[in-house]
Amino acid sequence: MAAAFNEITVRVLARTVVDRQAVREWLDEMGANEFEIPSEETVSDPALLVALAAKQCYMAFQPGLNPNVNKVRKDMVEYLDNVLKQRHGSVLEHAVFSFGVNGCSRVFTGEMNRHRAGVGISERSMRYIRYTNIKFWMPECFRDEEGDTSAILEKKRLSRERLTAQFASQEDMMAFFAEVWKEELAPESTFHAKKVLTSAFRRGIGMGVATGGVWSLNLRALRHVIALRTDEGAEEEIAHVFKKVGKIMLAQVPELFGDFKEVNGVLVPEYWKV
Repeated sequence: MAAAFNEITVRVLARTVVDRQAVREWLDEMGANEFEIPSEETVSDPALLVALAAKQCYMAFQPGLNPNVNKVRKDMVEYLDNVLKQRHGSVLEHAVFSFGVNGCSRVFTGEMNRHRAGVGISERSMRYIRYTNIKFWMPECFRDEEGDTSAILEKKRLSRERLTAQFASQEDMMAFFAEVWKEELAPESTFHAKKVLTSAFRRGIGMGVATGGVWSLNLRALRHVIALRTDEGAEEEIAHVFKKVGKIMLAQVPELFGDFKEVNGVLVPEYWKV
């Protein structure tokens, strides 16, 4: 058997969607009948929800609604930028993105699952899923780059070969277990019996095996994780994933992630600790 390395994919499975009819009714109940709800083409739904939550804190939808508020920002991008600038971060927690990540390793999940505040985690099981076709993510530090010396290229080649062989050996081990326990793993066997054996088999699989999961993060948590995990000191696989996530957020919610700038491969926000 031959184990193979794969690339990691990141997809947005779901994100906050605003019910504009309900928002209109809500605004009218509060007397904010002059407030015009921007379209999705003008302001993304996650950013709109954050803005609505922030404005209702001060009843700042229109002048005079709150006697203390005489002037309101009509430009939504400018308004949201001020929300970030003022560190009014709690309102960012209302909007949520759910990401499906495939091909990441237990190295990634071990790092990622330390982030729990504002994060929902559903990691793929190695107790219930029996591995027969083992894949893995090749660390970028083992991949050839322009400018590598011949000595470094040889070290990288040897490392790639050894890592690939190690996972091929694990794949052989899983096939061996499946043959030894074929009666107990037969279709008619109970799921419990298969689960017990699968849990035992996984102890021989390295934490670099490709797996996956679904992670849901509110926008406040997302800003924190992107800034922290794309830093030059971050572990390379989680940095690889969150550079992808950061680019997605810049494209889909520029109103609340537009302050991030790529500097030497690192996504650096203008506003920290929002």
